[in-house]
Amino acid sequence: MQCKLGSFMALFKCAVLVAVLTSIAGCARFVKYEYESHVFPLDDENELVVSTFPSWFPATKNHIPFLYKNSHAPQSVNFEFFVRATGTTAGRNPNIESILVRNFSYEFPGQAPVVLLSDYTTGFWQQGQQHFDSESLEPVPCVDGWYVRVKFDLVLNGVVHRGEKDLYAQEVSTMTPLLFDALR
Repeated sequence: MQCKLGSFMALFKCAVLVAVLTSIAGCARFVKYEYESHVFPLDDENELVVSTFPSWFPATKNHIPFLYKNSHAPQSVNFEFFVRATGTTAGRNPNIESILVRNFSYEFPGQAPVVLLSDYTTGFWQQGQQHFDSESLEPVPCVDGWYVRVKFDLVLNGVVHRGEKDLYAQEVSTMTPLLFDALR
């Protein structure tokens, strides 16, 4: 019994040591830029989520093997437009009988609006994705401190919904152990 307890304690100490070493061995920093997302309530069963995601993969800026890695996504984003069932985060929306997105656009202060969608008949769209974005729209510049105004006009189940909102840009930085970055 004494031997089993001793080997368990040795194994436990090794596990703790490995966890500590991997957490302090090195770190990876990832920086991305985004406009804040916004949820527009449409009715009791549906909501529109407007969000952004990086327009391309991050590039490594600094790298010291086993110690540090610093990656930055480009300072441009793509928009996502999603009419979802209220209270859900993903999946098909069973509440959509018919939908027509008459207009979804963005504009910077003092500039003309850029129309991203018009006469679109689906509740989900991602800019920059070939099967959604047939016009190959340019990514949207995103600099910390800027803002962009989004506007939409859609008909959902025969009811017209319109809205607009200023979305502010932000830099988002995350730090993870280098081991976790290597496993991605």
